[in-house]
Amino acid sequence: MRRGLALALALLAAAAACERERQPAGGLERVVAVGSQWYGHIPVWIGIERGIFERRGFEVEWRYIGKSMDRLNAISSGEAQFASLGEIAMLSAMARGNDRFYWVGNQDIAPGFEGLVARAGIEGFEELRGKRIGLPFGSSVELTCRLLLRQHGLDPDRDVELVNLEVGDVPAVFRAGNVDAALIWEPGFSQLKAVPGARVLGMDTDTEVYRRFGTMTGPDVLIVARAWADADPARTRRFLAAYFEALRWVRDRPDDAARIVAGRYIQQDPELIARHLRRFVWHDVADQRRVMSEDHLFAQADYIARILHEEMRVIPQVPDFRRWVRLDLLPEDGGGA
Repeated sequence: MRRGLALALALLAAAAACERERQPAGGLERVVAVGSQWYGHIPVWIGIERGIFERRGFEVEWRYIGKSMDRLNAISSGEAQFASLGEIAMLSAMARGNDRFYWVGNQDIAPGFEGLVARAGIEGFEELRGKRIGLPFGSSVELTCRLLLRQHGLDPDRDVELVNLEVGDVPAVFRAGNVDAALIWEPGFSQLKAVPGARVLGMDTDTEVYRRFGTMTGPDVLIVARAWADADPARTRRFLAAYFEALRWVRDRPDDAARIVAGRYIQQDPELIARHLRRFVWHDVADQRRVMSEDHLFAQADYIARILHEEMRVIPQVPDFRRWVRLDLLPEDGGGA
């Protein structure tokens, strides 16, 4: 009995310690957000830098995690509470029964920022036969690569060698000549194109996915840790209200946003960042029920899930992703201040 009581007290103490870790000085609640250097994360960075999260009662800690699946694992383990990541990683986790997160939104549609870039001397897809192509596996660019190769008569598993790379390593590996072609999203995509003699052979906008749905092959999705959201749904809504306030700031002030994040979160010229941001279609909280619907993103997700399962055979089943959707966690007032 005493041992059982001692164990229970120890567990309560550990839980209290974890809660204290999320309660920094000043009464702010700590939230860990994870992501890469992709532009789709800029609302989080602006929310931090402009004090938007702090005004809503949160101290947000940003952690760089390059691959979407690694971000999802951070959410699943409780290491992080909020993430934006690629749809493909999310669908893959769902197909394997990971129910430790909720899908709460899609913050942007921004096709045209990733593509397949070949080294000097390779002028077309047929010349990729027998060559090495570097990219991060399990990401949107893997699907983009496979779709482009198939569209041009190449079997991704037989006619080329796909090389799994870390997100941040792709430009350097390509520049060093260790692969013949590579794919990555911005800001790495611009670095690939800047290699002397490099040639863009195809982009996500050349795929059947874009022609059908007008989206990237793996659109950005917003997820929250299930345990964190279940513990306090009102807190989750308050956090998302702050997030969408920051998103509107980015949407309305792309030049200012670019100057704030350049050099701190993205190593890229602020004018280039601003030019790219002006091409984004940002989805505010008021847009979510239209975007997250059978007429829009759900139809695209169904299509992608079937490709992943039936053609690529990289997931064990087509998941019923709607079971993970929690639009009721979005702020009801539109997220206004």
